[in-house]
Amino acid sequence: MAYLYLKNGRYYIRDYKKQPKIDNKGLPVKDAAGNVIYKNVNVWIKSSKDHKLAKIELGKYEENKDRGRIGLDKKHTSWQDIKERYIAYSKANKAPTSVNLDEQLFRNIEQFYPYMTSVEDLNISFCEKFFAWLKSSEKNADATVKRKGTTLKNIGTKLVDWYILQINPLQKLKIPKVTQEKEILYWRTPSETQKVIDESAGVWKDINITGFCIGTRISECLNMRWSFIDFENNSYKIESVGNFRTKSRKFRVGKLPPPYKDHLLKLKAKQAKNPKIKTDKIIVYEDGTSPTMNSASSYLKKFYNSIGFPGYHSHCLRHTFAAFYLFEYKDIYGLSKLLGHHSVEITEKYYGHLLGNYFDESMAVFNPFKYVKKD
Repeated sequence: MAYLYLKNGRYYIRDYKKQPKIDNKGLPVKDAAGNVIYKNVNVWIKSSKDHKLAKIELGKYEENKDRGRIGLDKKHTSWQDIKERYIAYSKANKAPTSVNLDEQLFRNIEQFYPYMTSVEDLNISFCEKFFAWLKSSEKNADATVKRKGTTLKNIGTKLVDWYILQINPLQKLKIPKVTQEKEILYWRTPSETQKVIDESAGVWKDINITGFCIGTRISECLNMRWSFIDFENNSYKIESVGNFRTKSRKFRVGKLPPPYKDHLLKLKAKQAKNPKIKTDKIIVYEDGTSPTMNSASSYLKKFYNSIGFPGYHSHCLRHTFAAFYLFEYKDIYGLSKLLGHHSVEITEKYYGHLLGNYFDESMAVFNPFKYVKKD
C-alpha cells in the first residue's frame, strides 16, 4: 500500500511495483522451474507541499490502482484526454456542423474555467454556473444553451461507456428549457420565391430551386449527386457520402416535383457540355469546383439581404418548402419524413403553428352517423 513520505519540505507518494529481475544480457532471470523472478522496485511520485492536498492525491492514486485491478480506466483522466477522445468520437459519428458545435463547446468551457484539469471538475454545480455564464456573458440564445447542455450530458454518458466512470455525474442534470422558440423565416408568397430565383444565377439558382422544391439542408444540397437522382422513377435520395454525413445519419427518399425534375434535366444537359466538370456532384461551378458550406451560407445571406429580404439565410429555403407543403397538404407526418426529422415531434415543434386549427373546416361538415347502419 502506498503512503506519504516527507522529503525536503515536500510530500511524495511512495509505493512499489513488481518488475522482473534482469541479467547482464538484459533478459529476465528465471528460477529452476522456468518462472520469471520478480523484485519490488520503489515508485516515487511528487506531490504537494500541503499535507491535506497530498492526502487527496494519495487517495486518487490508490483509487486508480483499485480501478486498474478491475479493468476500468483511470478515474482521474485529464480534461485534455477527455476533450481529445470526445472530439475524435464526434468526428467519427457526427456531421461536420455538429463537430464544429462540439469543438465550440469545449472552447466555451475553457473560457469559462481555464483551470479545468480532470473529469472530477465536471459536475452538476459546474454545469449550472456554466449555463448562466453562457446566457449572461456570451449572450447565447436559449436554444443554443439547451444544445450545449445536451452535449454535456452526452459527454457524461460516454465517460461511462468508455469505462472512465461507473456513473454519469450529469445523469440528473436539468437542461435549460427554451422559453421561446425563434420565429422561423420563410418566403410567404410565390412571387417572393420567384424573385429569389429570378435574381439568382449559376450554382446559387440551383441551390435556391433545390431548397424550395425538396427542402434540403444546405449541407445536403451541396452534397447531392447525380447518382442520387432516378429520372425514370421520378425520385431522389439524400444520404451520407464521402466525408459528408446526414444529420440523422440515415438516408431518405422522395419523389421529384415536376418543376425540379425539369430544372435538373436542363442542368444535367448543360453540365454534360462542360469538359471541366468531372464530378458527380450536382452543385458545381463552371470550373468544376464546388462551394463550401461556409461560403455558400455567407454568400446567400448577403444575397437575400441585397434583394430585399434582410435576416434571411440558406435554411429559410427549407422553412419555405415546409410551410408551402403544409399549406397545400396539411400532412405534418409526411413533411417530417421528407425533411428527415428524427421524429414528428420535431416537425410539430417548428412548423405545427403554421397549420393552426385547420381541422375546424372539416369538423363543420363532419357527420359521425353517416356510416352507421340504420335499424
